[in-house]
Amino acid sequence: MSVWLAATETEPEPACRNGCCRPISGFLARHLITTCTRLGGLVIDIDAADHAVISSALTTGCRAVATFTDPARAHHSWQALQRLHPRHDLEVADLRLTPTDTTHRTLTDLLGTADLVIAKRHCRQSEQPELSHLAALVKPGGHLVLITGLHRAGGHVHDPAPDIIHNARQAELTYLQHIIALHVPVRGGRLEPPPAWRVPAPDPATAGCAGLPISVRLHTDALIFHKPRRSPQATASPTADAREEPS
Repeated sequence: MSVWLAATETEPEPACRNGCCRPISGFLARHLITTCTRLGGLVIDIDAADHAVISSALTTGCRAVATFTDPARAHHSWQALQRLHPRHDLEVADLRLTPTDTTHRTLTDLLGTADLVIAKRHCRQSEQPELSHLAALVKPGGHLVLITGLHRAGGHVHDPAPDIIHNARQAELTYLQHIIALHVPVRGGRLEPPPAWRVPAPDPATAGCAGLPISVRLHTDALIFHKPRRSPQATASPTADAREEPS
């Protein structure tokens, strides 16, 4: 497990009404892209909230594809890219508008080609692409990164990481690392949210409970997976056949 500093100067706007689906910061995007890709590689951002991932990919010399379910977010992201990048950069940027339940069909032309696929696993579990569909986009030797965090529902807190890791292994991916991406700056060894950041109103269900502090989400979890160049079955079968040969 590693800790990466991924704070932004301004508080990111959540992409969902629950406040848990925060956009990936530019700092985190650059960390992931420089760690998991090479020059000219393909980066795919699934259900993008803004331009951060695709802009970071272009800056580091990668090709970039992002899917959007919200037309307004796609429009604002394209406008931001036009302000930040020259025209020749935008020639290798591809923004695709697609309903969430058809994302995998929209990207069939990219199966097995991505150096890095970035997707989120927050509160909208039923609306997100199957992990096996995401794994199919990754080329052998490439990486899938799932951004997630603790889920709170029905008064209970659930950690989705164990289920994600299990499902990734079922999709023949290798679990590499768990990254703690801090949303708030660190100053003098302490976490210090900027004064401009808003503090959420207390939950009415816990407002009368002493000792329960008002809090904000300080980090997200980035789970990094690797797609082997050969599947475990493919690497194991020749050895198994050799053991079975008659003497």
